[in-house]
Amino acid sequence: MRPVLAVVFSSLAMFSLAGLYTGVLAREFISANVDAALLRMPPNLGLVFAGYVLLAAAMTALYRRFGPFHHSPVISGAKFGTAIGVLWLMPYSLVLFGVYRFPYHALPLDFAWAIVEQGIGGCIIAQVLSLRRKDR
Repeated sequence: MRPVLAVVFSSLAMFSLAGLYTGVLAREFISANVDAALLRMPPNLGLVFAGYVLLAAAMTALYRRFGPFHHSPVISGAKFGTAIGVLWLMPYSLVLFGVYRFPYHALPLDFAWAIVEQGIGGCIIAQVLSLRRKDR
């Protein structure tokens, strides 16, 4: 049950953080720098959420197999999530930036946000997986 909860909570958190970033924190930057012709209006949020569920499921499976990486679940999850952000989003962003007309100065912003987003997702996964069952 804990792996399922880890997937649910971490995918909700990463999806929400992505919305915070694109819809609030970077909204002006995106509207000023990204060609509107490249955007789906309205965005297919169901498909986006499905992507985060798949990412959270992969992260949970990898963490269960190779983690924990520290005695503290928060530090362990942050290390793991940061590594996932680097391994997943950075190559993906380079591919997208190479094909689409995104401004190159957005790359460092995307990279930094991936570390935040997946770092928090990793923390949630580590916390949920570290929970102990109470004796009944």
